[in-house]
Amino acid sequence: MRQFSRRMQVFHGERFEVEAGWKDALELIGVKPGKSWITATGDQLVSFSPATRCFRCRLKDKRTVYFKRYVYQRKNWLEFWMRSGKAGVEVFAYQRLQKLGIPTLEPVAYGEYRRFGMLLATCIVTPEVPGAIELRQFAVETWYQMPEPKRSEVYREIAGKLVEQLRTAHHARFFHHDLKWRNILIQKQGNSYTPVWIDAPRADIKRLRRRRGVIVDLSGLARIAVSVLSVHDRMRFLCRYLGGSRSPGEAKRLYLAVAAHLSRRPPKPVELPERR
Repeated sequence: MRQFSRRMQVFHGERFEVEAGWKDALELIGVKPGKSWITATGDQLVSFSPATRCFRCRLKDKRTVYFKRYVYQRKNWLEFWMRSGKAGVEVFAYQRLQKLGIPTLEPVAYGEYRRFGMLLATCIVTPEVPGAIELRQFAVETWYQMPEPKRSEVYREIAGKLVEQLRTAHHARFFHHDLKWRNILIQKQGNSYTPVWIDAPRADIKRLRRRRGVIVDLSGLARIAVSVLSVHDRMRFLCRYLGGSRSPGEAKRLYLAVAAHLSRRPPKPVELPERR
């Protein structure tokens, strides 16, 4: 798929792109040019909102994909007038993350339909990540049940990789802006665990106000971390993020800034199961 920038992809009419090797399989579920993708569905509805539907689809060739479409009512057509829609931002974000070497999704199809700059509908298709589950589910159902010292070893591995991913993204001025635990997958390959970034319709490259982008991303991670990890673990995570060249008190100031951001919309406590 061609390289996307963070802007609208067509001014008037339809634009539809699909990766070679996926065209025939996706056409069988209605994801094809001609605006049929606007009403296409899949095998399982996995998430939805007033404008959004995300389906899990099992293709005829046994591959599994996620098909997400945004269809807007007339009263919302001006919301993305002359600017990128959410699906376009996601394609842009995944391509940028791939360049940075951060594990993420691989967009294989994209559609956008506009009327004189007004966005009526847009969609994106991404293949399933084998052996991956959401970080929140992994933490509560798998990691929390691990015996020591395995639990600590797995935490150090995942936290270490996530810190390096954050440092890499933020150094390149890339910010996810919705980095919640449900928007990070944990992929297990052998005995190794790797964080995979997903669902990035708000991502952006920030040349100004980078501090705010840092706080927003760290606050997204902290929403569940406050229930699962100790203050010591969260502070050590920030210290590793800032690196050895941090100034005295910098980690504490960042910790307090994240806490202040969370206080505007306090996270709900996570109920942890009894350890077996």
